[in-house]
Amino acid sequence: MLWKRLKRSLDVQIDEQVEFDSLLQNKQLLSGLKKAGYERPSPIQLKAIPLGRLGMDLIAQAKSGTGKTVVFGVITLESINIKLKSPQAIIVAPTREIAVQIRDVLRNLGQDMTGLGCEAFIGGLSVSSDYQHLIGCQVIVGTPGRLMALLDDNKIDTSHIKLVVLDEADKLMSDTFEPQINYIFQKLKKVFHQSITFSATFTDDLLLSLQKFLKSPQIIRLTDGLPTLNGKKKK
Repeated sequence: MLWKRLKRSLDVQIDEQVEFDSLLQNKQLLSGLKKAGYERPSPIQLKAIPLGRLGMDLIAQAKSGTGKTVVFGVITLESINIKLKSPQAIIVAPTREIAVQIRDVLRNLGQDMTGLGCEAFIGGLSVSSDYQHLIGCQVIVGTPGRLMALLDDNKIDTSHIKLVVLDEADKLMSDTFEPQINYIFQKLKKVFHQSITFSATFTDDLLLSLQKFLKSPQIIRLTDGLPTLNGKKKK
């Protein structure tokens, strides 16, 4: 599972004696992090979590295995109101497998957050079962096609959505998925929300295509080659 400790490399080592206690305030989430084996943040977690908790839009470039799922998992779980039994965050993944893995990571991180509802909505399963899983669900993780279908049927209450995460944005903005991503954001256009995008690589074309979803994003990178986007950012 993704939450199990990976063999540490230069991408996940930090020199500072920093622990998650100094980054977060939610005691239940901190407890879940420690039970899952996380005590000290990796570089991407150290850089991105504080900005994400402030509500800033983010473009984050980091390789797999550097702890990026924990980044948006922590930001997501810190942002939701556990007492509100309505969707408050949507995390979009390019495949069923990744969506299920993300759901499992968030459930593990939030294991001590009593009342947390986090479900995966993916193709290949009964739509009627999705309707049941939406009841009391605060964090929605899904693939583009299934999320688009649920939004099109008005089955997702968007009135409390405050965060949208695109994981593996390079794949989500491919010709296959981009129309579905556009539709998802169009359905949320009347709702103020924070947007976070993660990818191992960001090309100029990808950055341009993401601008319509982002508001003056902060750029965080651990790998080389992130292009500099010229031009006016979305206000």
